[in-house]
Amino acid sequence: MSIKQMLKDKNASEQMRVVRGYAIISKGDTPKEIGKETYLVPSQNGNGEYTITKNGKWNCTCLDFQSRQKDCKHIHAIKLFLELNKKVKEDSLKVIEVAEIPKCIYCGGSDVVRFGKRKSRDKIKQEFRCNNCKRYFIQDKDFERIKGDAKTTTLILDLFFKGISLRQIQDHLKQFYNLSIDHSNILRRIQKFSKIINDYVKTLKPSLSEIWHVDEMKIQAGGKWRWLWNVMDKDSKFLISKMVTDRRRIRDSKKLFENSKEIAEKQPEVMITDGCHSYNRSLARAMPQTNHIQLKTIRDHINNNPIERLNGTIRDRIKTMRGMQSLGSADLMTSAFQNYYNFIRIHSAIGTTPAEASNINMGLNNFDNRWLRLLELSLKGGRNE
Repeated sequence: MSIKQMLKDKNASEQMRVVRGYAIISKGDTPKEIGKETYLVPSQNGNGEYTITKNGKWNCTCLDFQSRQKDCKHIHAIKLFLELNKKVKEDSLKVIEVAEIPKCIYCGGSDVVRFGKRKSRDKIKQEFRCNNCKRYFIQDKDFERIKGDAKTTTLILDLFFKGISLRQIQDHLKQFYNLSIDHSNILRRIQKFSKIINDYVKTLKPSLSEIWHVDEMKIQAGGKWRWLWNVMDKDSKFLISKMVTDRRRIRDSKKLFENSKEIAEKQPEVMITDGCHSYNRSLARAMPQTNHIQLKTIRDHINNNPIERLNGTIRDRIKTMRGMQSLGSADLMTSAFQNYYNFIRIHSAIGTTPAEASNINMGLNNFDNRWLRLLELSLKGGRNE
């Protein structure tokens, strides 16, 4: 039973228990089998373990189950764990045969048929033909020299930017996919494909509103405090531009505004900022036609809530993020998070991704694996070849 099936026909409270159960196993807290249909699941706060048994029906020693007599998050974690283990045993990663016919990597069409196989040095790959666009393709052709496949790489990216640590991802791959990939290799893979995605999304032009927000926050990189600057569109929540600097100077904020203007190909009517002194002069130089609203009190700060929420999201993620040993690596990793925020993560306030809301119509929402589609477009530069 998949997570989607487990969520079906459940109320919001029960759905959250399913999601929390998945969070337990996805972050590397492995359940232990201590007897026939008896398991131990670690507490999420690290203060002990709970015993789960299945004697005709599921039972857990946690207070939630004891008071409700309904499946708790620990029982859902065991159900998902057993289902994933069963799937791993059934699906050998060494078998190259594709069980399901994928969508076309060029047009996203579903009218795809198998069209023979192609041999490489150490693998046999299935070739496909799309009856819609008449193109031929090999699934995962850009991942032939990498352990695992394209789905493995997109799983790594998704887990990482959702806050799972490198070592926990390493453990997850070993548990559920029998893949031994060192955490340093995982980081290099994240950096490699993040660079490819960065280069591609720079070619995309968003359609933005006339009101933008800007703010700055401190981050740790290379053992030093740095400044992360962000400019966000009010309506679409699109993160237009970001920059990492050593200091908070006028020339730094001026460069940020110039980059934002170049990406959007316009100046907004209004820019909302906090009380940072550098904004007045830098905005006047970089965007002379823009009206500046500078919030100087805590009460005023309510009006800059959209980007404050963004900063909170970034702060929660990067406080444990590895791979930020220097100013350059911090710039790469924050750019990678920017792509996750703009193109992958569904924003609750707008019901879609900021990219879709800003009329960047890449069709990502037509694919179950948005990471995979974004990678495919990035690897071929967005060209329909």
